[in-house]
Order: sequence, then structure tokens, then C-alpha cells
Amino acid sequence: MRAGVELWAGDAGRKLVLLDDESDAQVATRVHDQLAELGCNPVLGPYGSDTTRAIALARAGRIVWNHGAAADDVQRLPGVVSVPTPASRYLVALAHAAVGLGAARVAVLTAGGAFAANARAGLEREASALGVELVPDAAGADCVLLCGPVEWEAARFRDLARREVLFGGVSPGLPHAPQAWPDGTLAPVQWHPELGGPAGLEDYVAAQAYAVALIAERCLELEPADPLSAARTLSTATFFGGFELDETGLQTGHQLSVVRWRRGRQTLLPAD
Repeated sequence: MRAGVELWAGDAGRKLVLLDDESDAQVATRVHDQLAELGCNPVLGPYGSDTTRAIALARAGRIVWNHGAAADDVQRLPGVVSVPTPASRYLVALAHAAVGLGAARVAVLTAGGAFAANARAGLEREASALGVELVPDAAGADCVLLCGPVEWEAARFRDLARREVLFGGVSPGLPHAPQAWPDGTLAPVQWHPELGGPAGLEDYVAAQAYAVALIAERCLELEPADPLSAARTLSTATFFGGFELDETGLQTGHQLSVVRWRRGRQTLLPAD
């Protein structure tokens, strides 16, 4: 995230103030207020659904420029302006890619928490339209999709690695996550360097931080006194992809990409 906003600030000629929120909800809320009091505009972030949720609730409808929270409930909070695709689309994107690779029976294993629940619910709503049958466990599946924290997914990958099925998970899409999944595993990514963008961006975490700065600047140009109103009606695109919010605040303009791991590296699957 820091790499992304530093690159944007250098390209835009903006002074950047960086404060560490320690990935802690209370610290993040305090840090966000400190940056606003310093006159920083826009204040970008934080990264993560829990910290973004806490800030949005504390700000009670005042704007929060969100590049790192995909949980649907966070994106729907008053004042939140999101650039990433919401969690409810993650497993849908994986299942769609799996169908293209011949899968028909999909088992979904999810950890606890709002993110995983949103991801599972999104796939359950669209499974029929995708042409997949959701089965209760890996034994009857030709594709197994995982959604949970990195350590949780890694343990499941180890348990299931001997099965001759197609795998997909959220953690294989994360930058620098320790590889604990079989070759051929699918993962959703918000952006990939092969899609193009400013020189120096290496992963989607940096890219979405850069992209939210572009969106914030545009909204402040359109309506300096009320950038939230500008964001609610804005339909545009950046190198990161489309930007458009629905009436609930969910990001609907941006589309996930899917990568497949081959010989220790992510290979971008072609879009339909």
C-alpha cells in the first residue's frame, strides 16, 4: 500500500504524510482523524476491512476513501467510496474461471467472518447461472474453492493437496503470501501488472492504493465541497479498471481478474 501511494504522490507532485495504523481498528481511527486535522485532503485508506469499518463508523457518514476493504458491509457504510470489487464477487470469479477449465461440481470451504460469508453468499446466488453444482464437501467435487485467512487456507491446501481436483483460493492472489497451494491453483486479483498501469506498480495492493488517489482527486475537482456526491454519480475508468458505485455503495464498475499458478508464478487468465 505504501509503495502505491508513494508512487502516486511522486507522479502527482503531492506532499505525502504517512502514519502507521498498526492494522488496529482503534489506532486506525485515531490516525485517520489526525491526518484530517493536519489538513490532508484526501486521506487515503486504511488497508483492511476491519480497520476501514471502524473508521467509517466513527466518521458517521463523512467520506472514507477505501482502497483496501472488500467486505460488502464495509463498502455499504455511509461515506465509504470504494475502488476494489467487493468480496461477494471473489468466488464467483473463481467459479467462472473453473467452468472455463472444465469444472462442474464445486465445493466451497470457508472460514468464519464477514468477508468469507459475503464471498460464499455471492457464489450461492449465482451458481445456477454459472452452470455449476455446489456440493457439500471435497469428496464429490471436481473443483474446491477456499476462502479464509492465509494461515487457514494454507492448512486446507495441505490437507487436500493429494486430491486430483482443480483448486482455487483467495490467499494465492495475495502479494508475497507463502506458497502453500498446488500448481494450477486459481486466485482472484483486483489487478495484474500485465493489464498495464504506471511504471513501478508490482501488485494489486499497490495499484488499488494508487487508483483510489486518482478517484479522490477527480471527485475533489468535480465537487470540492462535496466529493462524496461526486463519487456517488461518477462513472469512469483508470488503469485499475472501471469505477462506478451502485445505490448501496458497492463497487460495480470494477471487474476482478483471475490468475493461475504455474511453476511458482502467477499467470493471468484471459478475460472473456
